[in-house]
Amino acid sequence: MASAALQDEEEKKFAEESIQTKRARDKLKKQFEDLEKKITTEAIKKKSQEIHRWITRHAHTRIALKEKNICLFDENQNAAKVSDKIAKLSQQIKDNGFSS
Repeated sequence: MASAALQDEEEKKFAEESIQTKRARDKLKKQFEDLEKKITTEAIKKKSQEIHRWITRHAHTRIALKEKNICLFDENQNAAKVSDKIAKLSQQIKDNGFSS
């Protein structure tokens, strides 16, 4: 009983939705429902094939990571040293007043 009274008080804190707001909410709800209907196993397979074809078409621009030394952490899982380029960019941002 007390829970119902508390819930009624909480509902009274807000103004009633306008007709435009209700229409907008219904429109968005319908759009989301339509999107959910489009997400099917078949659609996912089709998109997966498109992604694989894109990767194949752009294979010539790929970099072989086995030949590159990419390290975000050292052996002890400490963050890697910030590169000089990033440090310079960071300093430029600070100097130009873009940092908060």
